Amino acid sequence: MTTTWQTCFPKDQLQWIVGDSQLLKTLQQEMINQNAKGLMFRFTTYLTFYDKNGIFNNFPVVDSHSKTPEAMAALQAMYQKGLDNVADIFFNPAYSRTAGTLGLWFDNEYPTAPAGRRLEPKAPVPVCKAVPRDTKPAAMTLGVISAQVHDNTLSLDLGNTFPFYPAGDSAALPPTDTDLSQGIPVPGKYLAGDYDIGVRPTGGAFHKVASFGFEQYRQTAFDKRAGLLDLPISPADQAALQQGALELQLQGSQELVAAAQNMWTAEVLDSGCFIDVGDTRVLSIMVQYDGQPAPAGTALWVAEYNNAYMLTTSDYYLAFSNAANFTLFNNYPKDPGSNTSNRPQFVGTQTAESLLHVGSGRRLSAVLNVEDNEPSEPMLYQSFLTTPSAVALSPRLQFTNGQARSGTLADPLNATVQYSLAQILTDANGIAQVSVKAVAAGFPTLRFFIQDGQQQPTVPFSFNYTDAYTDFLAPLRVLPQEPEMLKDFIDCWNRVCTQDDASVRIWKEFIFPRILQPFYYLYPIMNKFMPLNSLQRIEGAINQFIVLISKDYQEESTLAMPITRDLPQSRRRVLEIWAQDLVSKGYPPIPLKLSDYPHG
Repeated sequence: MTTTWQTCFPKDQLQWIVGDSQLLKTLQQEMINQNAKGLMFRFTTYLTFYDKNGIFNNFPVVDSHSKTPEAMAALQAMYQKGLDNVADIFFNPAYSRTAGTLGLWFDNEYPTAPAGRRLEPKAPVPVCKAVPRDTKPAAMTLGVISAQVHDNTLSLDLGNTFPFYPAGDSAALPPTDTDLSQGIPVPGKYLAGDYDIGVRPTGGAFHKVASFGFEQYRQTAFDKRAGLLDLPISPADQAALQQGALELQLQGSQELVAAAQNMWTAEVLDSGCFIDVGDTRVLSIMVQYDGQPAPAGTALWVAEYNNAYMLTTSDYYLAFSNAANFTLFNNYPKDPGSNTSNRPQFVGTQTAESLLHVGSGRRLSAVLNVEDNEPSEPMLYQSFLTTPSAVALSPRLQFTNGQARSGTLADPLNATVQYSLAQILTDANGIAQVSVKAVAAGFPTLRFFIQDGQQQPTVPFSFNYTDAYTDFLAPLRVLPQEPEMLKDFIDCWNRVCTQDDASVRIWKEFIFPRILQPFYYLYPIMNKFMPLNSLQRIEGAINQFIVLISKDYQEESTLAMPITRDLPQSRRRVLEIWAQDLVSKGYPPIPLKLSDYPHG
């Protein structure tokens, strides 16, 4: 699996230290000459391998996938040693390769996704290992391609396009002895054929503008330019590219279309949204058609989806407000590994293909053939809700100006589902905004459907993430309300405030176990900067601590503590009172009054 991620920095937030770097001088000058908006950093991460200790550290190898008592004890010991000495021990046993691109960021470009025209995979293509050459090619779909035209050049970003395997793809450049002896995975691109890229006008024939082959996307070429490929095109081809949708065809395959342009794209401009229950948030969505801002008045429909499992799978279901019931999955009691998900759709829409789950979200689902050696038992959603691993599919968000809808599921129970959608329109810059109020804690995902024409788009009841990775999604985190948290803290302090060890007791009885301890374990790297298990260290840097946990700091600074964004306002308020009214004032031995903190 390959992941492309991007971030941009506005030019007014940049400080240039050019020195004698010709690259930085050129980049700075081009930013001025082209009136760029800022700098873009794009990374492609791939070839992740686990349990590889002993390569970049001196830690013994552990088997994180084993469930034997010995293996789990070794893993726990490794983690504990890292927690105890995070400044000197690097104990992450998972390694990935990453290729990066640095460029200019312009107006009307997405800040967190590649700009330009976007091609999505269509038909599978035959692939084989270049070294050694496979005798039986497999078939798989390619990844996403981003394309931009600059004068006489068609630039393709193939960073996420062609699959790889851990062996190397060149006999002339074999893995080094060091790589082999240390077990460092060496990537190689699958040989996936040669391609023509061109344009297909509406109702017309494919017009080729350029071609490329394996030598231009193999691993050595990828390493040199992080997957970027520039193809020369003629003036006539430049004009042709404006007359239709881009298309990628496999040569010698009678017009096998490996990828085709999705004319519409939409990306949320606000990444990593954390909302407290009761708060309202406005999200901005940049919509484009053919790589340019969408016309004003373009309609989007917004729906909320949730996952029904505490240990998330790849299946998402439309949030609904009534007590609807349906078959959530088909259960094989004697062989849970054969359980198949059930993702019903509304009557009149296409039913999604059944998937066999392998793992729980960390490994995404795959289509497999399941032999029905024994009958399955349908697990109904309402029955599953009574189990510890269930998560309700009720709404976590309330749309401002939402429209109530209902639909009947194509399921044996034929339940009626009541749900809500929001319709939003783009402005002159192709930006649409949706306003949501957080009503319940959880991890909702918003999905955007562009209305192309007069017909309202079909909103599915369920979908699988692996089938929707080219769709327009926005995951959010709604943080819970804990109305008793402040009262519990004040009661705890008032019980110990006159004791000689009041500072230690309030720490051990409340601050660490009730608030900081989970983050201490979840974010061990934080201990290098602010050890969350050390009262002495936090007291010594209490002014810094106060700044780092403030709500204003939550989304404004790259130096924010990891706990800041994950912290519900109820816990943030307690930490602020503890830091400002107790620690900073030397723990005055007087009780606190709940009435003094009306907004807690």
